[in-house]
Amino acid sequence: MAGKQSPSKAWILADGFDLASYKPKGSEIEDLSLMEKTHGLGDDAEADSPIGLRSLNFAVNGGFFDTASNSAHDALKTPASSPQGTPRVVCVGFAGQVLAEEFRGISGVFQLDYKVIANLTELTKANARYAVAGKVEPGQIIQPLATKTADWNTKALSTPVDHTLFTSQRVIPITSNSQANPTVITTPVPHGLTTGQKIFISGVAGSSPTINGERTATVISALTFSVAVDTSAGSAGTGGSFVLGSTVNGGAGYLQVKTSSGFTNFVAKLQDSDDDVTYADLITFADNVVAPFAERKTVAGTIDRWTAVDGNVTGTGSLQVFVGLSRF
Repeated sequence: MAGKQSPSKAWILADGFDLASYKPKGSEIEDLSLMEKTHGLGDDAEADSPIGLRSLNFAVNGGFFDTASNSAHDALKTPASSPQGTPRVVCVGFAGQVLAEEFRGISGVFQLDYKVIANLTELTKANARYAVAGKVEPGQIIQPLATKTADWNTKALSTPVDHTLFTSQRVIPITSNSQANPTVITTPVPHGLTTGQKIFISGVAGSSPTINGERTATVISALTFSVAVDTSAGSAGTGGSFVLGSTVNGGAGYLQVKTSSGFTNFVAKLQDSDDDVTYADLITFADNVVAPFAERKTVAGTIDRWTAVDGNVTGTGSLQVFVGLSRF
């Protein structure tokens, strides 16, 4: 999961096109917070302040120019015709197509520059540069890119994704929990929780009974919340931390289909569960079998701890599909 990564694990899917398949020599995501100089007369140092806007750029460099159907040229040749043009949907990862690993979802991507480079004694290459009229959204891979030939469900395949194990999410430290019913937890930084939100606590020492494990938070203040554990006859605890189980601000699902043949219908659904037993539909992507294609679709409200993909096809065929989820 977390740690240093090799370039061999990088991948790029744009509107269902596999840009890594034409062997680019590099890719970049640049996410800038725009600043304004705010120092003035009498100041002895420069000062910069954010203005609340971000500049996002994405580039793919040095790939082999290939005019075969659904290859590099098809993926890169069409720029946006206007600000109202159809945005591209891009998913990028730097740690491989690995279940529950981090990826970046990018929507509202508009091509600015497509440059074909021909040099003597070399294969022709191409560079593409994009501007992004939207957010770069970190998320988890729920279905790594794979070939499917029949209906499938990642829960039934024992590969649902547990958000508490997502190494890229923020870890909130705990100062202590009180000897009380219910016990009150204090954090040294704002916890950012909403009442009813599920969290996973670990590493708390001394609390009797323990508060470690999955708990439901009741917010008291920005730095305190309670969980339904009675420590009044036991003891308080110190230390530890928690991560989110459920999230409450909605999210975006990303679907990329690289190839599709034979099927007359394909519908993918993102599902969630608070107990890893009963799953409910969270996002339903459009029915589509014309590959390559991609879709980004949002959902509001709570997303539970566990997520899975339910894929449903009609007829006989095969497709290569990727699904990811970004929680807001």
